[in-house]
Amino acid sequence: MAIANIPNYGGGIKICPEACYNDELFDICIVHDLTKWELLRTFPKAYKGKHVHHPSVTMIRGRQVDVTTEWPVLVQGDGEILTKTPVNVTIEKNALLII
Repeated sequence: MAIANIPNYGGGIKICPEACYNDELFDICIVHDLTKWELLRTFPKAYKGKHVHHPSVTMIRGRQVDVTTEWPVLVQGDGEILTKTPVNVTIEKNALLII
C-alpha cells in the first residue's frame, strides 16, 4: 500500500500517477492477491504508471486513511521508518510550505 499526494517516489516510480499535491486528497495504491512472480512482472510498469490497470491493483482517494493489519507492519514516510500499524493519516491543507 502506498499513500501519496505526489505521483512519484523512489527514482521516478509513478506509484500514484494521478496524485496532485494541491487537490486536498491522498491517492492510495493498494496491491492485493499478487504472487511474487506476478509482482516481478508488474513492477516495471509502475515506472510509467501503467501498473494501475492490473486487476490486483486498486486505486482510491481520500482525505483520511486508517490502516490496520493483522500484525504490526512498519510504516515509512519518505524512506524513513515512522511507526507501525495501526496508523491514521490525515491530509491537511497548507500544512507544509514548500519553496
